[in-house]
Amino acid sequence: MSGSDSTWFTQKRRALMRSVLASAGLAMIPRGGHAAPLVPATTILRNGRILTMDARSTTAQSVAISDSRILAVGSDADIARLTDGVTRVIDLKGATVIPGLRDSHLHTIAAAGNIFDVALEDCRSLAEVNQALATRVAATKPGAWVLASSGWHEGQIAEGRMPTRQELDRISPDNPVYIPRGGHVGVANSAALALAGITRDTPDPKGGVIVRDAAGEATGFLVEGPAMNLVRRLLPPVSRERLTQGLAQFSTVLAGLGVTATTEPGATPEEIGAYMDLWKTGGMKHRVRIMQRAMGLADVKARSAVLAPNFGDDWLRVGGFKALYDGGVEGAWTYDPYQVVPGEQPDPAFRGKLLGPAGGDVEALEMFRLAAARGWQFQIHVVGDATTDHVLDLLEEVAKDHPIADLRWTMMHVMLARASALDRIKRMGLCVTVQDQSVRLANNMIRYWGEERAAYCTPVRDVVARGIPTGAGTDAPVAHWNPFVALWWMTTRRVEIRGRIAEPLGPRQAVSREQALRLYTMGSARVDFMDERAGSIEAGKLADLAVLSDDYLTVSDAGLRDLRSTLTMVDGRIVHQA
Repeated sequence: MSGSDSTWFTQKRRALMRSVLASAGLAMIPRGGHAAPLVPATTILRNGRILTMDARSTTAQSVAISDSRILAVGSDADIARLTDGVTRVIDLKGATVIPGLRDSHLHTIAAAGNIFDVALEDCRSLAEVNQALATRVAATKPGAWVLASSGWHEGQIAEGRMPTRQELDRISPDNPVYIPRGGHVGVANSAALALAGITRDTPDPKGGVIVRDAAGEATGFLVEGPAMNLVRRLLPPVSRERLTQGLAQFSTVLAGLGVTATTEPGATPEEIGAYMDLWKTGGMKHRVRIMQRAMGLADVKARSAVLAPNFGDDWLRVGGFKALYDGGVEGAWTYDPYQVVPGEQPDPAFRGKLLGPAGGDVEALEMFRLAAARGWQFQIHVVGDATTDHVLDLLEEVAKDHPIADLRWTMMHVMLARASALDRIKRMGLCVTVQDQSVRLANNMIRYWGEERAAYCTPVRDVVARGIPTGAGTDAPVAHWNPFVALWWMTTRRVEIRGRIAEPLGPRQAVSREQALRLYTMGSARVDFMDERAGSIEAGKLADLAVLSDDYLTVSDAGLRDLRSTLTMVDGRIVHQA
């Protein structure tokens, strides 16, 4: 066949494909700006309830997939036309299908490292916490560190508090013990405090708090990174090989929950290396977009000098930078003082800690301007209301010379952002990410901030009502990584206090199930510059989806927490099947 004949034949096939699909109300897959040739589907999922999350919230029966892309979506009869003798057809038997869930703020690398530590996620009493630790101490040689995972919270146990230094000493007199809780609080026993050189005379490091008892002795309770680092710098490092192994295991866990993509909010070069080791072997079961950790101007200078923005592929991409600007529930910088919490927070004037670069606002502005000039996205951790306003002041200065809205700069958490701050975020064209920390942190929110601030915390409805581009997630392992718990919280505002499901906390900030799912799919995709390629089940997009164990829209509130994926697909291939 001559070249001209081949071109004519290809054009005729494309015209035929357009005609066939058009008659069925379908569309051809765009590839490189051109229509795809006529090919049958490699996989068809039929006889289901497919929540596409497209702009019209269309519900369909079938979806056809061609290799890594969605070929078409429609009725069973329409999609059946795209089969041939080798098409794999999966009968959904009425099951609900959603786009693959995208967690816009999940510390996957931390969760991967936690896999090898003492798991406390399922403990519901202090006795269970202590027993889990004691079991590990018994299997550890004297003098070696005993570490717990950070993916738990004292609010999940009946006593509602961390173990004390003295309780840990009784369990482990000879082994140093360190228990992180999320990324902002930790507790250490006497052996660990001694190794760190922490005594009654040790001053609080800038930005951190060494909690002390009435006699001035350290209780073992450490608040915020600068204080926690006194102990953390002594911990045995996790090897790159072991971290890569943990990533592979955790990626499998996420696949079982229908999570097909995450954003890593702050990774070091060494941690990025572990991701790359897994990526190059094809061992990833979910996509990752990495935000590089930026402590100051030097980090942005060095890392933006060797990488281009959004370097990588659809499986692993280095997307931007993350800056930490205040603490968590126990250390967020607020306008109004915290409540006194006996044994934990004794200062009636305490308003949290403002963090940011060591060089203050001058260095911060240089750091932000350099990143913007080089085309990088920045995502910034803001929890307290005072912190949010302070960072917005800085970003308004940056925006005078650089189009940060086009770069989708993002305010992470916005737990206590006031209405005026949300209005500024909307006006500046910034994005937001929200998470369900309240589920397990509500106990401390109420104790440290008081009922009113705790109820307002993470004002999802107010954010959505303003039309601010917003992604959803978990902040695991600060909270649990189960996306259905996050969806349950967004739609009910119910929380867990001392091991029990409590009444809704701030029910006015609840959103509908459709709104919550949209935040977890298209919303997160937009923050990650993936909204043209993922986030909904539409022709031409990546074939990332999850088949659920029950109907997302009609299952009971209690059943929503228990949803799982029975089949998860990423790039058109099955990565999980129950």
